[in-house]
This record gives sequence, structure tokens and C-alpha cells, in this order.
Amino acid sequence: MDDNKKDIFGAQQPWASDGAKAPAEPASGMSGVPETEKFEIEFEDDFDSWLAGRESFAKAGQPVKTSVAPKPATSEPAKNAPPANQPSSAQFKPVASESGDDIPVNRREAVKNFKLEIDEEEYNKPAYEEDNQPVKKDKAIYFAGRKPRKPQADSRSAQAKSRAAKPRKSLNSSSLGSMPMEKLRRVVLLASIFVCAVVIAVYGISCINDVLAISRDDELITVNVEKDSDYKQIINTLGDSGLIKHEWFCKFIGKFRGFDDEEYLYGLHYLTPDMGIEGMLTAMLADQTSDKTIRLSFPEGWTIPQIVAKLAENNVCPAEYIYDSLAEVEFEYDFINQIPESDDRCYALEGYIFPDTYDFFVSEKPNGIGENPTSIINKFLGNFEAKWSDVYTKRAKELGITMDEVLIIASIIQKEAADKSQMTKVSSVIHNRLNNRASYPTLGCDSTKNYVTNYLSTALGSSAASAYLGGYDTNSVRSGLPSGPICNPGVDAIEAALNPDDTDYYYFCHNNDGKIYLAETYSEFQANWSQVLRDNEEN
Repeated sequence: MDDNKKDIFGAQQPWASDGAKAPAEPASGMSGVPETEKFEIEFEDDFDSWLAGRESFAKAGQPVKTSVAPKPATSEPAKNAPPANQPSSAQFKPVASESGDDIPVNRREAVKNFKLEIDEEEYNKPAYEEDNQPVKKDKAIYFAGRKPRKPQADSRSAQAKSRAAKPRKSLNSSSLGSMPMEKLRRVVLLASIFVCAVVIAVYGISCINDVLAISRDDELITVNVEKDSDYKQIINTLGDSGLIKHEWFCKFIGKFRGFDDEEYLYGLHYLTPDMGIEGMLTAMLADQTSDKTIRLSFPEGWTIPQIVAKLAENNVCPAEYIYDSLAEVEFEYDFINQIPESDDRCYALEGYIFPDTYDFFVSEKPNGIGENPTSIINKFLGNFEAKWSDVYTKRAKELGITMDEVLIIASIIQKEAADKSQMTKVSSVIHNRLNNRASYPTLGCDSTKNYVTNYLSTALGSSAASAYLGGYDTNSVRSGLPSGPICNPGVDAIEAALNPDDTDYYYFCHNNDGKIYLAETYSEFQANWSQVLRDNEEN
């Protein structure tokens, strides 16, 4: 058998000779795909010798005996087998044709007539048995009488044992169906990480949006900053007002940008969420800045409604915000503390909004806030404080009147005198009446009543304004001075109020040209009034 190992076509294998070793078995399980098996077939006799014998008979003209090709060996060959290259009559049988004649068979025909027998019983037997452990039957085909090599069977057995010993993963009965628990844990972990990342990202975007103010609305929100509020308190106030969402982040950004060292304007601020934290803090600075400014002049004798209307018309600040600041803000000036509180007084700061020329910041938006209303009012009040001197205070004490009373008198002078030259004369009439209240309980000035009917009614409406007539009508209702100034007087009127002419006049009147007529008695006043009517008719 050692020299009779050939492939199915009878070709001699290089390792079939004595002493040669068969190629090593391919490693099982490599790359998950088993190596292709090479099958060997052992024949009882030499196929080449058998074929050569038949050809020699044919060449010699002898009949070829009918025979079959050697079968694959199912056991060791017989001990008395003839030599490999010697033909034997016992080995060959003539091949009979359909007509009964013996036909010589060449190599191709012999190969074509080769028969392969498979022992089904041997094939169905377990490939390899060890420790009575059943293993899964391999789908490979084994030739009859050929058992698998032990290493190969060992590999199958080891794989079967490994599969049997490996525990199955428990399954989750949740909505995820039959997903293994370990995989479910990984999915939950990844989902948790994803959710946390999304939450952190959303929170971070929300913090940054306090600075960038993307998609924030432009609704104005009133913020009242108390006196001596520091940077952190202002940020907290903005948070309480809903202008920002993350106070700690805004404090960090503000400190990083240097806003913690700035001085801020107390009082009312009108801010919008779309300004962002930097825009809000900038608008609240005591020293405001803007790209566009306007210079406005306010004549002496203008009232608060007139001044506010001009500021609004020039897009410096809406009127309602200025009125709110006038009513609610506690401005830090000593002279304000001496202003008496009275329900009959419409504007507490009327008379203190000093008339002059000022520069204001202008908004580019219609009805926008170019400059904070608190800042606007501070400009007027600051100028008044600068104009009021200690000389005025000293003189007011000599006359026995307060600063507020000086301004009330000055406001009437400002409205009644046609020019500066008449101011001291009008002042003398007012002082003479105030000093003789028994005989002259009222001032009898039309200007105080006109303040309500001409100016307050414009700002408040006729119905609301009429409630103040009792405090300002010095013609027939109010005794003495009105409840407050009726305009904002200039320096000349203030000085005239402090330094009246020394006269005995108790009456005055003007024609349409502004000519003044003074009188000591009521009869003289009636004569002067008749002259005024004639002057007006002539003109």
C-alpha cells in the first residue's frame, strides 16, 4: 500500500513514497472558514498497471478481458497481491460492449468508468467520540473505511465542548425585546451620555445667549437700580427682571470684560433682552457713549411737558420714560431734599430742570432710547446745581424764603415779564403782595392758572389736569404762592426773584407789544387796563 497511494486519476502523489510524510493538516477554525479538505483514495491494485495491461493486450491483438477498475481499499491489501507492474488475469476482466464483443479501453474511458463507493453506515457514524460527549456531525463526506484524523476530531470536540460550556446571555423582557442585557446596558449608557451631552450643550448655548442675545425679543423692561448698587447687585437685578437667565455666567463675562470696575447710573433703566448683557451694562454706565448725538436748546420759561416733548421728538427718549423717571427716581442732590411734598403739585422737579443747551445721545430706532432718562434728567439737575450759588442761598435766607419759594417766584416772573428789564419790577409786585397777605391774599397772576390749562392738560389730559387747579390758580382760589413752580426759570429770573425793586406797586399789566403798566392801587390798575385795551385796538 505504501507505494500505491495516488489521487483519483491515478497520479502518483509526491509524498506517497516510503518515508515521505503527508502534508500537515490545515489549522481548523482559521478566519472562521475551514480549509478545503483533500481526500485520498487507496486502491487494491495499481491502477496504472491495470490500465497498462489492458493496453498491452490490445496491442498484441489478444482479446481484452472484461474487468473493473481497482476499488478503493476498505482494509489493508491482501498479503499475496501480485507485484505492482505485473498484470494478472485475476485483476482484469474484459469489458463487454452492447454487442458482446470485448472492446479495448483507453485511459480516458477507464477513468470515466471509475466508480466511487461510499459506506453510508460508516458516514453516519459520529466523527469522533470522547468521554461519551456527543458532538455535532460534520457535513464533510468521508470515504468508506476512512476515519477522520484525530486532531481534526479533537478540534471539533473542543469546539462542541466550548459551545456547551459557554453560558447563554440572559435576555431582557423589556420593550427592547430579546436584546441581551449586556448590550442593553451599553445602549443605556450611550443614551445617557448622549442626553447629558445634549443637556450640557443646551445649557451652554443658553449661557452664551445671555451675551449674544440671539432670538431674544425687543420688549422694553423697566429696571430700577438702587443707589450705591454694585456690579453684582446690578446683575442680580437684571436676572430678577427676566432680562438674563444665568446671573453667574453674566457676572463672569462682565468681570472678564472689565464691567466690574465701572460706575453705573442709578435710577430707572429701560432695557430690552435683545441688547445682551454687555449692551445692558453699557446703557447703564454713568458715562454713556453713542455713535450719534444731538444738541438741543431749551429756552428759559419752558415747562417740563414742553422739554419732554422736544426730547421725544428728536428721538432722544420716549416721553413716558422721562415722566416715569421724574416721578420715581430719587436723584442724589441735596437741594431736592428741601422740596416739599404736596398732592397739589404736579411735577416735583418743575423749576429745577435748568433751561440751557445740551448734547444728547440719539436712538436710530423710531421711539427708541438714545439716552437713559435718568441720565437726561441728571444733566438738567446737574446744571441747576452748578448755576445755583451760595450767594443765592444767603440772599434767600435774608428774605426769609426757601430755595423752592425762590424758584416759584422766579417762574412767575419768567412768565409775566416781557424782558429782563421788567423782571425786577414784576418781582417787586409779587413780594409786596406776599408781604401784605391781609390786603392781598392772592397774587392775581393769570400765568399760574394758564400753567394748568395750557401745559398740564397737554401732558395729562384736561380731566386729570383740572385736579391741579386748586393748587395753581392764584387769581381766585390759591392764596399766596402756587403749590410749585410753573416753569423752569433762568438765571435772570432767579436773580430778580432774590433782588426785587423797592416799590409800592401791587398791580401790573401788559399790552400785546409787551409794554408794562404798574399801579399801586386797584383804581390805577383799572385805568391802566383801559389803556391796554386801547393799545391793542390800535395795533
